[in-house]
Amino acid sequence: MPNSEHYAGQPFQPDQFWRFCLQHYSLGGVSQACLQLQDDFQGNVNLALLLLWLDSQQYPLSETEIRQLNKALTASDGQLTAYRQLRRALKPQLDQSGYQQMLDFELLLEQSQQQDLIRCLNHQAQQARAALPPPADNLAQYCQHLNAASLTAAIRG
Repeated sequence: MPNSEHYAGQPFQPDQFWRFCLQHYSLGGVSQACLQLQDDFQGNVNLALLLLWLDSQQYPLSETEIRQLNKALTASDGQLTAYRQLRRALKPQLDQSGYQQMLDFELLLEQSQQQDLIRCLNHQAQQARAALPPPADNLAQYCQHLNAASLTAAIRG
């Protein structure tokens, strides 16, 4: 049964999603699977974790809604990718403190991207739904779209 709280118009909270991500990402094997999704399949880790979070709340999305979420990441994903490349290129030249500062800033960019996702999700949730879609496995849909279905279980932890 879908989470009626969100169907009743209660917005999703970015801080709840952030806490979920921090906790889930620390589970054994999850970070490696997420990085593989990002680096080998050009997937978005924040989107994958959002879909997993929604799955845990039994909140289904249509393929169209997942595409809209993915589209909402266009600007921030370009910024994150460029920053990540810069951080990796500068790593040999930085001391531990300098590199940690770069990682901390990257986390702020990640958090900002998550807020973009939650804004888009809340906009979708506000739109009238004549008929609710059947429960879906949002993360599996996304991984399958990326031809990364084998990573679904590992991302789940």
